[in-house]
Amino acid sequence: MPVGSFIRRVLLVQGRDTFAFRNLLILTLFLWAGQAHAFHGIWLPSFGADQAGLAGAFYSPFGSPLVLEENPALLSRVKGHAFQGQIALNQARVHYEDEYLDPKLGTYYRNDRDFRPIAPLPAMGYSYGGNRWAWGLALYAQGGGGADFPGLMRAYPATEVRTDGASGAPVTNRSGLAKETIHAQFALIKATPGLSYDWGAFSLGMAADLIYATKRMDRSYSDPLTGATLPGGFHYQSDPAYALGAKIGASYDTDHWSFAASFTSASRFYLDGRIRTDTYDPDYAYPAHVSRFMEWPARFVAGLEYRTENYRFVADISHTLWSASMNSLLFTLDRPLIIAPLGFRSPYLRMNLRWRDQTVVSLGVERSLEDIRLRAGYSYGRTPQTAEGVNPLLGTTVEHMVTLGLGWLFDGGSQEVYPDSQPSSFDIALQYCFPHTVKGIPFSEWWLGHAVAVEPFQVSLLSFEKETQVITLYLGFTLRWN
Repeated sequence: MPVGSFIRRVLLVQGRDTFAFRNLLILTLFLWAGQAHAFHGIWLPSFGADQAGLAGAFYSPFGSPLVLEENPALLSRVKGHAFQGQIALNQARVHYEDEYLDPKLGTYYRNDRDFRPIAPLPAMGYSYGGNRWAWGLALYAQGGGGADFPGLMRAYPATEVRTDGASGAPVTNRSGLAKETIHAQFALIKATPGLSYDWGAFSLGMAADLIYATKRMDRSYSDPLTGATLPGGFHYQSDPAYALGAKIGASYDTDHWSFAASFTSASRFYLDGRIRTDTYDPDYAYPAHVSRFMEWPARFVAGLEYRTENYRFVADISHTLWSASMNSLLFTLDRPLIIAPLGFRSPYLRMNLRWRDQTVVSLGVERSLEDIRLRAGYSYGRTPQTAEGVNPLLGTTVEHMVTLGLGWLFDGGSQEVYPDSQPSSFDIALQYCFPHTVKGIPFSEWWLGHAVAVEPFQVSLLSFEKETQVITLYLGFTLRWN
């Protein structure tokens, strides 16, 4: 049975628990109304405000349910019950600019646009740890991306109009230019149940990822003088997509040191859906069915922690296989519909992103002052995006990140009854990602589509670049009780 059909069948099983879980998925996706513009790749670097203060390195020394996002073996740190909640308020500034010159006709334009989305990204989880076994469930918005750039000027040769067979005043474009509007949104959430077993200093854990994803993309052209819609645009909406993934982890503790490692498998989900084009030809006015898939990448993580009476020093190194999932995106239609640059309709739409694998190093330090925890961290990862894949449809990623965090521990009186119980906490963190720019290059896909005209053949001068800057405020709490 296909994975998507299996998960749909599971989610449709009648029962109060399943109904509540499904509603929780819907609520999480509703809260994630904006686009997430993440840091290293297209997902958040931290899950839990305590971990966020350490630049995403390691987790709380008391354990928490959200360790399931990365390493289920760390569930063994949980003793008794734990409930954790977080909201990450993610604000990005995505800047796109380009400059175009046709040396033959003298046509010139320049675009300079800012996109400033704010996205609330929730996460929550529950876990229970006994003497040996610990188990838990985490639900979180892991990643995504998007773009919203209206009215970008671009050269618009007559190829699209001739291919569409359109004629008449509404589509007579005499300036040779058009306004291009781009909107894209991709959202992915996970529910991760998992468990761990403790052999004293050594712990082993495993978990399953239940993944829900959706994707929308719109690209349209209009006459800059009349506002009339021009042929060549397309509008794609995916069906809900489901997938399964798995992760395993291990940890080893000594009096002052802890070591941990984990592996998360790749997950393939099928973003089949519908696509329609802007056209004046009635034969192409109805939508086509789209078949396509996407892989969420596999990731390896290793970390260490050193503890003294008043300090914790933590470090993580991760390696994400972006090249396997973000190299090229292919949309296969059930009939020719998309207007190709050479002036014919094609059943294929391909977007070459050319991402590379990425290694990220994160460092953090925590200072204990009675019930207060002061945290700071730094993270660096070379962006996986290459110059060949720069375009406004998918935001560039950043490389350097600094963080500050604050935690307040309290027991609510539980330690008077259970002396070995773990404290609850309120946590806050601020992450700042320095601006990072990636410049496009000639013969990339975006350059070919905007600098080269086919009828008649003409190559113009085009330079373009994308810059991303991100700041995120994390607010979270963890309640622990026996």
